[in-house]
Amino acid sequence: MIAYLREILASMRWQDAVDILLITFILYRLYVWLQGTRALRILIALAALGLLYLLTRWSGLFMTTWILQYLWAVILVIMVVVFQSEIRQVLERMSPLRFFLGQPENLDRSVLDDVVRTVFELAKNRVGALLVFQRRDVLEDHIKGGIPLDGRISYEVLSSIFLPSSPAHDGAVILHGGRIVSAGCYLPLSDNPVLPQDYGSRHRAGIGITEKSDAVTLIVSEERGDVSLVVKGGITRMANPDSLKGQLATMLIQPESKKGRWPFALTSNLAPKVISFILVFIIWGFIVGKQRAEMWLTVPLEYYNMPASMEITGELVNKVEVGIRGLPGVISGITQEQIRAHVDLSKSSHGTSYLRLSPENIRLPLGAEITKINPSSIRIRLEEVKTHSIPVKVHFTGKLPNSLRLKTTLVEPPFLVLQGPESLLKNVREILTEPVDLSSVKENMKIPVGVDVNFPQIRLVPNQPSKVSVEIKVEKTS
Repeated sequence: MIAYLREILASMRWQDAVDILLITFILYRLYVWLQGTRALRILIALAALGLLYLLTRWSGLFMTTWILQYLWAVILVIMVVVFQSEIRQVLERMSPLRFFLGQPENLDRSVLDDVVRTVFELAKNRVGALLVFQRRDVLEDHIKGGIPLDGRISYEVLSSIFLPSSPAHDGAVILHGGRIVSAGCYLPLSDNPVLPQDYGSRHRAGIGITEKSDAVTLIVSEERGDVSLVVKGGITRMANPDSLKGQLATMLIQPESKKGRWPFALTSNLAPKVISFILVFIIWGFIVGKQRAEMWLTVPLEYYNMPASMEITGELVNKVEVGIRGLPGVISGITQEQIRAHVDLSKSSHGTSYLRLSPENIRLPLGAEITKINPSSIRIRLEEVKTHSIPVKVHFTGKLPNSLRLKTTLVEPPFLVLQGPESLLKNVREILTEPVDLSSVKENMKIPVGVDVNFPQIRLVPNQPSKVSVEIKVEKTS
């Protein structure tokens, strides 16, 4: 696992980092957006199933992996059927501004002023009313009937809706985002047995909708002339407009963000952010691990740790073909200079031996692996290195002038010591000098001449000269 983590980290590009951070941000915003709603259970269940599938596949639990793989489509269908209302809520609430920036739809304090003024005026006049503030949860599945309005919230409009002569005065008004969504709506009644017996259908409806969603309701009692605030099934009587306005502002108006709060924005709500990052990183690693590329390279084969006084003879393999596999980001950046094949001869002995090449014989960049090596084995013959004194012979070319003939030729030193593998050295009988042109000889002369050691794997011993002195003596013909 650690090796795999190193591999994918080594292959990471700056584009991958941006990709991970972007998806992490989207996943975190989705969590914040759905936090406190039943729709969040869908994501948690799907994430748990996906994580379980990845873990079982990585752990080698073949049967569990097979079951999850083939039942995944069935599970998705079941979850869509069970949570169809929640999924519809998610799609209906899709707002890029709210999703990415976390900004709720604006609700002015002046709107709250009109609402608070309306309910207390209605309470003073003993006119019953029921107002529902829709928050995160969509209320469509819980309400029946209603007249669509989609109008701006104002004191005048709300007051006219609840006039006894209005056809929609008995139903509830749905408010959302500073607008009146609909009027004359019928809500589910609460079946809480501990509610007071004097609560009528208006109170039970106002409480019931908050038990099934995160909505906030205001109830105006025509019998008692009071205003009540209901949140999560709990009802509270409001003594005055200022108290109600403060309660509604806390729940419905998001406080203004302060400037220079980037450190706070990064560290706040840290646990969901870290979990989102870890989940995205795991998924990215799984996806990237599937996308592997392969290539073939011909690389030099190096030999090291040669035993003392030994040398390789015969045909020498100095190149091998290597098949390399890895993540695309790693493979695309590999060059021939980065890869070296090597053979350790420290345990080799005199004679012929066969050495098998394995991935341990190849040096690779981090994140790549060997798939094939051609040839997979090499034949090595080691022989002892010997030295031998070999006579030096002058290599003459051309002819002396007709008036001269060669009398003697002396070479100093007359012998040179060569070294090399024993089987090759024994075949060397003499060492020739570089060519000496006799046609240019006019008299006795002594010249330095290089030697030509032109034998495979045979060379001069380090302390031997690379040139000899050739003394040529001539005499005139009669």
